[in-house]
Amino acid sequence: MWIAFYAITAGLLLGLFTAISSPIKYVCSLVALYVAIKCFKRFSTWGPRISFIVSAIIVYFATALVIAIVIYLRDNPMPAG
Repeated sequence: MWIAFYAITAGLLLGLFTAISSPIKYVCSLVALYVAIKCFKRFSTWGPRISFIVSAIIVYFATALVIAIVIYLRDNPMPAG
């Protein structure tokens, strides 16, 4: 359960890093790095670490996809009727 929490948090923060253009994006990156370090301190074996990395990448891609869809729909509204 902790692996999922860490992976979702890191993935969302990395997704925000790619979507934000202000300097706050670097704060998201540093917090994601901090979350990864906390996860690696808590789990010292290879299995949880690999599952964290794979899960964080999957959440990152899902977040980036959702952000891209929202931006596309915002800029190109669907025609009514």
